[in-house]
Amino acid sequence: MHPANQRIRRRIPRTDQTPAPAAGESEDCLNLNVFTPASASSTGSKAVLVWFYGGGFVYGATSVPLYDGTSFAANQDLVVVTVNYRTNVFGFPADSKIPVKERNVGLLDQRLALDWVHRNIAKLGGDPSKVTLVGESAGGSSVDALVVSPPHPVPFRAAIMESGQSTIKTPLDADPKTYTKSWKSLVHLAKCPSDDDAVECLRKLPARDLKHLVEKNSLAFGPVSDGGHTWAETPQLARQLSTDKISSIARVPVLIGSNADEDKPFAIGQNDTRKFLASNGIRGVYADMLLKAYPLGSPGAHTENDRISLIATDAFMHCPAQKYANLSAGVGIPTWRYFFNASFPNNEIFKGSGAYHSAEIQFVFGTYPQAKATPFERDVGRVMQTAWADFAKDPVKGPGWKQDPQVAVFGDGVKAGMSAEGRNALRVVDSGFMDRRCRLYQELYR
Repeated sequence: MHPANQRIRRRIPRTDQTPAPAAGESEDCLNLNVFTPASASSTGSKAVLVWFYGGGFVYGATSVPLYDGTSFAANQDLVVVTVNYRTNVFGFPADSKIPVKERNVGLLDQRLALDWVHRNIAKLGGDPSKVTLVGESAGGSSVDALVVSPPHPVPFRAAIMESGQSTIKTPLDADPKTYTKSWKSLVHLAKCPSDDDAVECLRKLPARDLKHLVEKNSLAFGPVSDGGHTWAETPQLARQLSTDKISSIARVPVLIGSNADEDKPFAIGQNDTRKFLASNGIRGVYADMLLKAYPLGSPGAHTENDRISLIATDAFMHCPAQKYANLSAGVGIPTWRYFFNASFPNNEIFKGSGAYHSAEIQFVFGTYPQAKATPFERDVGRVMQTAWADFAKDPVKGPGWKQDPQVAVFGDGVKAGMSAEGRNALRVVDSGFMDRRCRLYQELYR
């Protein structure tokens, strides 16, 4: 394994490797954590943030220290709930013999948690009518899935999606056939019958053994379309057809955004842009157009590796968020955008990692390394956390800047080791320049 990739495994939130997370690991995992401010009382008046972790629906746990809601609750006077849900084959068993509405078990876990919050959070100081969903990566996709296929009555009033959504489909989205193939492979590897007894056979095996087989053989599992029960078939169309009078989606205010260097960790070792494009189905004239739009030596594309990271970040994170925001705003849903662009010596996962995928979480939660944190780093954390809290407390008023097409830039592009003099922790800009290449990717999206 590339040395930098080893460092990434240690620093990016993930819990798929053995040994288990520090808090332990077991099948008794459907729990949640509630963080309350000192002023909370059983009158239940505080706004509530419900957090869903990322991890590609492959791994994840609320015990990851990044998700400690203590700072959030104490500094912002709201209630924070972090939710465990099943992932991988345990959360998304792709057996065609399982009724389709029962296959997205991990998403059903999330709905069960929301039901618990609705019934119990008032006793812990939270107002069940003031729930905001927030998630990153697969957690952001989970939030969007709830927005597009909401329970009835809708148990939340706003949604925050960090570097993830499920409405705009990209070439990175897995083909559900992959999950079916993985299921068949797992059944074979576990020496179970491929008939109706497969599920019962797998259930008899220790969960850790199944987890090991999945990881060792790189088997993929994730949400599948279930007729809109938890995962909508045509989410873009549902959003486009939404009106104040008739809507299948929850028309709640949205805050959505991404990071400046999302793909940096995943582009390590890649130095052939054309080959990278081809691996994502982009060839010929289309590939030529993209190479011309990102010339080597231009800002952010000093090397082939830089260019690959920049293209992937735009194509698979930044521009889908832009399209999502435009769709939502276009049907009258209050929509705000953000862009995280900061890195510091004490939060890099490798030299030059920049604002990588998931880097913003520690600033939102206030869990960035306190040792050697710079004054500007603390400012970035404070303004981000405050913006998320302000949005949760009053989603109609918003997080503190004007709606799309304006974008709040957190960190102002500061890089590890760079002086922050003259930079603003929060700068509001028009989206025109940062979105200038998004038109190039529209044919990729479904």
